[in-house]
Amino acid sequence: MEKILAHRLFARSDRMARFLRLTVDRMMAGRAEELKEYLLGVEVFDRKESYDPRVDPIVRVEARRLRSKLKEYYEGDGSADAVRIEFVSGGYAPRVSLKAAAKEAPPAPAPAANVLTVAVLPFADLGAKAENQYFSDGLTEELIHALTKVPGMRVVAWNTAAQLRDRQQDLHTIREQLQVGAVLTGSVRINGGNLRVRAQLIDTASGVYLWSETFDRRMQDVFAIQEEIALAIVRTLRVQLSGGEEGALARSRSSIGSYDYYLRGRYYWHRRSPEDLVRSIEYFEAAIAADPRSALAHSGLADAHTLMVDYGLASPSAGMPRAKAAATRAIELDPTLGEAYASLALIRSLYEWDWDDAKVLYERAIELNPGYATAHHWLGVDWYALRGHYDQARVEIEAALQLDPLSSIIREGQCFIPFLERRYEESAEGYRQLVADDPSFYKGYTSLGRVYAQQGKFLDAIRMLEKGRSLAGDIPNILGAMGQVYALGGEPERARDLLAQLDKRRETSWVPSSVFAIVHLGLGENDRALDWLERGCRQHELPLTSMKVHPVYDGLRGMPRFQELLRQLRME
Repeated sequence: MEKILAHRLFARSDRMARFLRLTVDRMMAGRAEELKEYLLGVEVFDRKESYDPRVDPIVRVEARRLRSKLKEYYEGDGSADAVRIEFVSGGYAPRVSLKAAAKEAPPAPAPAANVLTVAVLPFADLGAKAENQYFSDGLTEELIHALTKVPGMRVVAWNTAAQLRDRQQDLHTIREQLQVGAVLTGSVRINGGNLRVRAQLIDTASGVYLWSETFDRRMQDVFAIQEEIALAIVRTLRVQLSGGEEGALARSRSSIGSYDYYLRGRYYWHRRSPEDLVRSIEYFEAAIAADPRSALAHSGLADAHTLMVDYGLASPSAGMPRAKAAATRAIELDPTLGEAYASLALIRSLYEWDWDDAKVLYERAIELNPGYATAHHWLGVDWYALRGHYDQARVEIEAALQLDPLSSIIREGQCFIPFLERRYEESAEGYRQLVADDPSFYKGYTSLGRVYAQQGKFLDAIRMLEKGRSLAGDIPNILGAMGQVYALGGEPERARDLLAQLDKRRETSWVPSSVFAIVHLGLGENDRALDWLERGCRQHELPLTSMKVHPVYDGLRGMPRFQELLRQLRME
């Protein structure tokens, strides 16, 4: 069972894992007769005591999915398993059977011998105030940043580490899922101005504690604690550091008040909703006000403004210069901060169209911080893929996924590449798996909707776009995609209604020109679409940099006006 739960088909599906674990545990305890639909609805799917299986079919639906996933598992990676767990239709008690002469399943591949692999799991917040969790999360993230600077060490990125909260005891699954040799766990307790940090480094194969330490400090000593823990881990893993490499572990200093604001900003930035992005900007600005020389705060501010523009929540002319100023200032304050180079690279390519300089900046970011998954992600999807270099794009995406294997946004990028190659079914299957594993990730649904639109599956496309809209709100990019699909699907009136809504929205907020362009493309109004695209290029809208490769623009490729747009984007 544990082997199955560690497999990619189940690792990101918490409810499916609970379903399998509860049923197998009850069966092994001789209590299979308890496995009724009502019990599973309450204990697995968190339904209330008033749950009525006749009205709510959740258990039956998920049982079918579980049977399907187990079938896929045993037809693939689990084909050699000696023990099989199956569910017969019409019941919820698992059936266990032995496969005759089955070979022992091959062990999970070990990490490369010359690469030390570590996962820093979120430190537990033991303080009395629940709002201090941002601090423990921030300390965890900063330790990850510190360790990624060590040559010969691979550290799992924060986005993935954050999804393993409260799973410190499940070492076997963590080892198989993330391919790490050691995990760092710990706790943080804040009491007034006092700070206690307890950290343990554990070998994932044996469960043996390699190192354990408790740090009692005043709050202003948080930077020293980070370096002290990071160096202790490195030495425990027998990495020989020269003085220069020890120095690479150090992060930029700022006042404790500024750092506190910075951690709050990163906390909200990771949540990614429009409201949380606005709050993150407020905290990053407060951090800079408290310490204008905080490179971390400036890099955070750059990232927040970039996402605001990327999500269509701010105009490029308002957001991107602010992002560039913040990223440039971060580099001035700390020329070793790889994250800032990646942020500047994204601006130089998607906003300023200087692709050569952007590539140099990405490579510099990776040189300074090889463990920064976002640099590999953006280099793959927002540089190589947009220029049609798909093989190189896949290399970078795979590197990003190795560092951050549970990141939904990186997995979305992985599915985007075959979409650009017109391998639609492969792309759709990847997106379907993504939304099954992370049902709250709106971009998985909207991206799948765009794939369905290219396949001519217009009803499915609208269904996926509506699902994404229900999670993210009336984002203009989603409304534009819906308008295009309605037009292609033979409902031009609904498409024009959405055009009218978007035009009305322009009176009070930013709406990208590309949104109008794709609706007109769906209506077959190519000249009107080109008018909007030309306007978008004058405003340097970020999504237009996909015009060279995105299939939505295939109908325009032979037109001189479109070729001129590609020349302006320096994509010729």
